[in-house]
Amino acid sequence: MIAALALALGHAPVVAGTYQSQQMEVGAALELQKSGHFRYQLDYGAVSESAEGDWTFDGKAVRLTTRPAPKLPSFELVRDDPAPPGELVLAVEPPGFGEEGYRLDAVGTDAVSGEKGLVTSDEQGRVEAGGHRLCAIDPLVPVYGMIGGHFPLASDRGHHLLLRFHANDLGRAAFEREPLALTAHGLVLNRYDTEIRFIRVRP
Repeated sequence: MIAALALALGHAPVVAGTYQSQQMEVGAALELQKSGHFRYQLDYGAVSESAEGDWTFDGKAVRLTTRPAPKLPSFELVRDDPAPPGELVLAVEPPGFGEEGYRLDAVGTDAVSGEKGLVTSDEQGRVEAGGHRLCAIDPLVPVYGMIGGHFPLASDRGHHLLLRFHANDLGRAAFEREPLALTAHGLVLNRYDTEIRFIRVRP
């Protein structure tokens, strides 16, 4: 462990410095300190997140780990009211997600195959499961797309689920050895279905 840490820090001067993204519609900055500490900020679409913690470099990729680890946003089940068989409605208790009022999507588990897939809800919260009978639902945090809970569903009735949202450390990226590939032009982070390209602006 000590040898690996020494090797990682030995490479630090190679990539240490301040980086920025110069992409359209992306505001991002990354500071890799020679001490092994990093600071990170990203504004992309509706996403705004930051992080700081430890970083290492193995000669091919920088890896970020948030310290201390953030408490992830989550959903709490407030009420599960019965509904007609096959019906599933997801609602979030006020204030929900604030003034934005996002629809709630989720990962559903098929009761027959056990396979998981994305399901969407309409403006009334009714889940469109594409003909699948679901045995569990994992609601996704709007904008950030992370799973915020797991709720089993009984097979003999439908469900009207009322959820309470706990923001916790929403907006703080939970990196755990998150890789940024070293390229000829800088560092590349794959996040939110896009490549965030960091170019070093100061050593």
